[in-house]
Amino acid sequence: MKLSSLIPRDVITGQSDPPLTLAALFDDVIDAERVLALLRRSQLPPSAVSVILREHVLEENDWSNPYRTVLSEVVARSSLEAASKWLEGLASLILPDRAQYLTAGPVGQILSTIRDTMQTIESDTMEFSERAEIRQLSQTFQLFGLDRDESRYIEQRIVVGSPFIAITTSNTQQLRSVHRLLTRSMPVYMGLARTDISVYRRAQELLKTGLSNTGTVVIADAISPLEHVSGAQELRGTNRDLRSESVRSRYGEVIGRVEDMLYERNPTEGTVGYRHGDLSDSRFLLRYVIVRPSRKPGMGRKLIALPEDRLTVQDGNLVANVTHEELVSAPRTEQISTLSRQDEATIRRHFSSPFYWIITAED
Repeated sequence: MKLSSLIPRDVITGQSDPPLTLAALFDDVIDAERVLALLRRSQLPPSAVSVILREHVLEENDWSNPYRTVLSEVVARSSLEAASKWLEGLASLILPDRAQYLTAGPVGQILSTIRDTMQTIESDTMEFSERAEIRQLSQTFQLFGLDRDESRYIEQRIVVGSPFIAITTSNTQQLRSVHRLLTRSMPVYMGLARTDISVYRRAQELLKTGLSNTGTVVIADAISPLEHVSGAQELRGTNRDLRSESVRSRYGEVIGRVEDMLYERNPTEGTVGYRHGDLSDSRFLLRYVIVRPSRKPGMGRKLIALPEDRLTVQDGNLVANVTHEELVSAPRTEQISTLSRQDEATIRRHFSSPFYWIITAED
C-alpha cells in the first residue's frame, strides 16, 4: 500500500502538519537491528524513533528486587549495542505482566508514564486498566492514534517476541523516505496513524527531562538525559567548557585533566542553587566532570566521572574534594559515551553524593 493512501488529505495538501506515527513489527531482533542501522544512516533524528522489545519474564526472586536490572546487560542480551548509542530515551521497563521490556523513543516514554499521561491527556474512548495485564501497551498505541483492534494486535505480537519500531514525526517527506525503507525490510505489520499533538509534545518533553516511576510500570534502568560538552554546540567554547584543563586536589596537586563534562538541562529553568562558580546556570546544570587521571601509581588510564557536589572553582582552578583512595577505587571506564541511572547510582554511592534526580519532601 502506498503511503499517500494512508496520510490524511489535509496533511498531503499542506493544510496542517500534525505528527504522524508509522509503526512496524518484525519477525526477529536481527531484522529490527538491520532496520535501526539503516535509520541511523538516514537523516532521521533519533528522537523520532521508538523501539519496544520484550526481553524475558522475571523469576520470583528477580521481581522482589527489580532495580537490580542493569541496562547495559539488557542491551547486550538483545544484541542492540550499536543502536543503543544512537537511540534516545533508552530504558528497561518492567510491566505488570512481570516481563522486562527494552524501550526507546517517544512510544517508550509514554509507555513508561502511561498512568500520568492518561490522567493528563483527555481521552473519551479509553479507560486505564488496573488489572495485572499488559493493557499498558495497547493503551499507549491508542494514545499515538492507532485504533483499538490494531493496538491489541501489536501488543499480542510484542508479547510473543516481535520487535516493534515506530517513527513519530510531522515531517511527511521524512516519513515517505522511512516508509520506503521499512517496506524493503519486509515487516510483518505496518500501519500509520495521526498522533495527537499533546501526546507528541509530552513524549518530546520526557525525552529531555528523563523518566520517573509512576507505579504501574517499573523503570528498572534508563539512560540519563545528560549532554556532553563535546557533543553540545551550545556548551562548546563557553565558560562551561573546561576540557583539557587541569583538575587539582584540595592540596593543589594535579590529579588529572578534564576529558569531558556532563550537563543536565535545568528542569526548572530560571532557578539555580548550585555552587561551581559559573559552570551551572539557569539553563544547564553541571552533573559530572569526566577526568583522565594523571599517571600515578594506582590511578590507571581509565576515565573517572566526578559528581558535581565534589567540585568547586577556586582562583580559576577546578578543585576536586576527593581522597586519593576514592580516586584509586572509583568506578572507571574506557569511554563514557552514556550513563544510565544505575551507572550514576554506582558512581554517586562511591563518592557519597546525593541522587540529584530524586526529589525529597525537603526539596
